[in-house]
Amino acid sequence: MLNLIFCEILKLKRSKIVFLSVLGVLATPLLMFVESLQTHFEHPEKIFTLADIYDSSLLYVMLLTNFIIYISISAYLFSREYSEQTLKTILPVPVSRFDFISAKFLVLFFWIILLTLVTWMGIFILSFIYHLLIGLDGFGINIGILWLCKFLYGNFLIFLTISPFAYLAQKTKAFVAPVICASVIVMGSAAISNQDLGALYPWVATFFLVNGKLSSTGYPVLLSLLLISLPSAFGFIMTYHYFAQEDL
Repeated sequence: MLNLIFCEILKLKRSKIVFLSVLGVLATPLLMFVESLQTHFEHPEKIFTLADIYDSSLLYVMLLTNFIIYISISAYLFSREYSEQTLKTILPVPVSRFDFISAKFLVLFFWIILLTLVTWMGIFILSFIYHLLIGLDGFGINIGILWLCKFLYGNFLIFLTISPFAYLAQKTKAFVAPVICASVIVMGSAAISNQDLGALYPWVATFFLVNGKLSSTGYPVLLSLLLISLPSAFGFIMTYHYFAQEDL
């Protein structure tokens, strides 16, 4: 398994997608910084804290910018063997197909964790600059660490719910379909992210679960957890099953 993970990492070294994904997730800290400056100059009397900035960024991290990037990464990892026509050299190798797909999922997971750390650090550094220039109430590493834990928890849930896109990338043998579907889901998420109905929409339900809003929607928490687990289980099962049946 470790050798398979190492091979996936070596293949990524030849690609620009790692660098591009890091640049992509840095858009969220930049947006938070610009929003903080705009709020200060338009409403100088308004007081907000580091926790407020992280709380505002959660929408971009879980439902918008970062989510699209994670889907793009998933589509890239699971379609590249088809687009680069390397599958015919992989299938004859005496390697467990289950391990091969597991290695891809593990690389995807660690990639998401890395980008989560980049996003969190970007927000913290830009907030520190804001704090030096203007002053920010409640700025402290303890607040930052608390939100890092929330970010990691939230992005773990995202990892679970993007497994259907991995299957779609394998099924279509392309990058485009998963990204288009992700765009539609993002539009739906943006539309109901402020409504209680979001508790029934798996990708918004994860957002509610992290920001503590899920229990106040009036819907049973167990129902939301079930709706989150269904697409996750479907994605993992179908991805493994499809590749197990793959033939030259």
